[in-house]
Amino acid sequence: MSVVTPLRTAVDALSRNPVLFLGGLVYAALLLPQRALQLAGVPFAPLLLQMVTFVVTPFVVAGVVGMARDALDGDTSFDALAATGRARYLDLLLATLLEFGIQVAFGVVFVVLALVLTVISGAGGAAALVGGAVILLLVGIYIAVLFAIQFYPVIVVVDDADAVESVTQSVSFVRSNVFDTLGYTLVTLALGFLASLPMLGAAAYRVLMNGPSGGSTPGPIGGGMSGGMGGGSGAGMSPGDILATPSGGLGLSTPEIAALALVSAVATTLFFAFRYTYATAFYRRNARSVEERVLGDDA
Repeated sequence: MSVVTPLRTAVDALSRNPVLFLGGLVYAALLLPQRALQLAGVPFAPLLLQMVTFVVTPFVVAGVVGMARDALDGDTSFDALAATGRARYLDLLLATLLEFGIQVAFGVVFVVLALVLTVISGAGGAAALVGGAVILLLVGIYIAVLFAIQFYPVIVVVDDADAVESVTQSVSFVRSNVFDTLGYTLVTLALGFLASLPMLGAAAYRVLMNGPSGGSTPGPIGGGMSGGMGGGSGAGMSPGDILATPSGGLGLSTPEIAALALVSAVATTLFFAFRYTYATAFYRRNARSVEERVLGDDA
């Protein structure tokens, strides 16, 4: 199967090249101060660190994809992270900004629609129903767009594509592999959720113990198709990204914050390395299949 075979290939590459997890560790270390401050409920500082993370993450993502590409062909080394990161950083940063721009554009549309719905809500149930249907349609379009562009970090590195090319090629690739990509995405999201369970469980326990007024409900942070769809870079969702605390915090003690931050770092290390190795294996295998089909049709 086009989903299972790349998964096995990725696991094999990781087992032969555990150095890939050092790339995940670099990303986890980058997120660690931000995560700890969020768990502690410190205001503003996590947002500033998130801005720094946004700028630096494309370097790490490019480097890990470069390591994964080499590992899938045989062996890799940690030097590949720095080399590929330097070579492909600018293009991946621009592609990440393009993805962020798409998200902002949708966000503006959602806000405007929400304001319009608020204004016309007194006009009757029919208008509100139509407005709600339009919002649901836009949410579907938004998810579809993120789904279609999710492979741009891999394409920037594997195909040496620039920012615009990586996004358009990702759309073309997904269009040619819709069902396989859906399976890949579900596998990635499922494994990411499983890796998040220790953090989610700890957060849920603290919220239940603190009661409605004693803590804050965890929610998603670091948005992006990074994120939700499992392919973005600057804002990719790792297991720890599913847990965040607003300024109120969860009422954790310092040892609890340290323990949860460490658990988050370990989960992020493992999942980040797996995610991009799997994405690279999946893209390379299916892109090759598409090329073979095109050549066969031409013949």
